[in-house]
Amino acid sequence: MMRRHLPIVCVPCLCLLLGLFLLVSSCGEGWDGYEDFYRAGDTGTPGEPWEGVESVFVVLGEQELETPLAGIDTSSFKGVAGVRLSDFIIQSGVTSEPGGYRYDFTATDGYNLLRKRDNDKSLLPGWEDMQHGFLYRTDLGDLQVGWEEHPWGSAVSAYNVKYMNGGTIELLDP
Repeated sequence: MMRRHLPIVCVPCLCLLLGLFLLVSSCGEGWDGYEDFYRAGDTGTPGEPWEGVESVFVVLGEQELETPLAGIDTSSFKGVAGVRLSDFIIQSGVTSEPGGYRYDFTATDGYNLLRKRDNDKSLLPGWEDMQHGFLYRTDLGDLQVGWEEHPWGSAVSAYNVKYMNGGTIELLDP
């Protein structure tokens, strides 16, 4: 009778296979796995002026203006009140021609959209995009940027900038 022998597999190969399995199985659910971190919080009634003490710095060249959200009319975003980014830029008064710029966002934790997009200004939101973006309060009570329409595909989470209370929106030449 002939005996069959199982092939001998080396221990490093088993470790490699186990490591690959763990890596692939921990990739997560994509955007769905993070969506809860981007939920909107209570910011008042859409259509009413923003209530709160949040502010964002708006920068154009050497000019830096701290712009409070208080009093800016809100719109409905994710079922709550949010300030449209285009309305916010207009309220800041930093320029009378906001259409000729790209917009970079820097959060208070140091996150910077331009760096995240490999310093490619063409990947930053333009004025048309700013009309579909909002500043809103999350469930955690922080100010965040969110978008109702976006051309960025699966990279949208990079554009949902958190920790914007005290952060910066910089206008850059394209």
